[in-house]
Amino acid sequence: MSQTSANLWDTIQVTAERQEATIVLGRADGWWTTCAYGLAHLGKSLFWYASEILFAFYLTELVGLSTAGMGVVLATGLLVSAGIDIVVGFSFRRSLTDARLAGRLQLLGAILCALAFPAVFLGFWIEEEFRFSYAIAAGLGFRLAYALYDIPQNALMALGTQDRSARDRVASTRIWFSGLATLLIAVAVGPLIAAGDQEDAAVRYMILAACVAAPAIIGAAALSRIVGRSAQTGLPPITIGGAHTQRPNVRAIFTLMLALMFVTSLATPLFAKLEPYFASFVLRSPFWGGTIIVAMAVGITLGQPLWALLCRRTSHARVMSIAAVVQIVALAIFGGVPGLPPEGLTICAFGFGLGNGGVGMVLWASFADAVARSAVGREGEAYALFTATAKLALGFGGLGLGMILSSFDFRGAESGALVLWMTALPAAGALLCLVIGFAWSRQLR
Repeated sequence: MSQTSANLWDTIQVTAERQEATIVLGRADGWWTTCAYGLAHLGKSLFWYASEILFAFYLTELVGLSTAGMGVVLATGLLVSAGIDIVVGFSFRRSLTDARLAGRLQLLGAILCALAFPAVFLGFWIEEEFRFSYAIAAGLGFRLAYALYDIPQNALMALGTQDRSARDRVASTRIWFSGLATLLIAVAVGPLIAAGDQEDAAVRYMILAACVAAPAIIGAAALSRIVGRSAQTGLPPITIGGAHTQRPNVRAIFTLMLALMFVTSLATPLFAKLEPYFASFVLRSPFWGGTIIVAMAVGITLGQPLWALLCRRTSHARVMSIAAVVQIVALAIFGGVPGLPPEGLTICAFGFGLGNGGVGMVLWASFADAVARSAVGREGEAYALFTATAKLALGFGGLGLGMILSSFDFRGAESGALVLWMTALPAAGALLCLVIGFAWSRQLR
């Protein structure tokens, strides 16, 4: 045997031993470990959705930035964050190929996020001339900490699972807890909008920022402990396969997942980001504003058993296409039916969340499957590229949000246009998801 072949065989042996020691997530007989991953993801998602749903509204309505300034702050943070993800993915590549080390790194990231996140909402108390610069600096500090939290935890979807079925379970659990995080943040939307004065509202934002720190650290610590003890589990070695598994071009699927991540990150979040403005200046009702965003979160959460069941019966591509159609129908009714009462809007928001949760579940499960098939030893780099793609799209979306709100009087006579923007662009994104689903289905033939 040549030296090169011997080295390759040693690498395969080490990889197999490392995988045997760390396969612990997504097992049909070990749901409690999968739920521990979900709890850890809940903590991370609370940080994410608190910043995604509330930060834009906070910057314009409390900090006093112009809509264009708000767009620049969001875009700068996210675009720089994309670079941070790449740096973290490559700099910590060795830690991100071992589940135990990845577990420890995501715990460190959780602690740093808990320290950095409250600073994001201190802008109200900064001197007015420094608020723009402070918002950018605080946002970048948080994004750096978040990358150390996010990428290792994402990599565990490939590092700690055995097959496609396991990755489906982890992805469904992940999206369920994402929906729960959205729900918890959504519950806060009404009280934040209804605050009596700006200082009262700013204090409430700070309380929210402090409250999300505890579950993040607890969840990350529990996950780190579980994957850290997995060396003694004696679990079976990793296999590639599962229900309805075929052998498509994995590289092509990998590329399609990056495209899907870009599309969904660019268009889908605009619904939630514009909803506080819609609640404040169209509905003029904190109650219904909170109810609509809660309904969206409930749809994301309650739909997960359905999407998981469908994934056991048919291909990921078909499930994703069905979920995209659900989104389109819900958004078309929300934005296209004149005089729809708040109750009807709430039902549509539930449908949008239902479809959104399906697309997200398939996206994360399929990407984890592609990484496990084709990127063994490079998991951190793969997930860094994946999340960087999302951040680039979100950065462009932030710029677009600022441009949209600058283009009309959303606080006055033209406020009715908000409903068009918050539904048309996410619906266009869902249509692109259908196109990607068609291309994906061709790869499976």
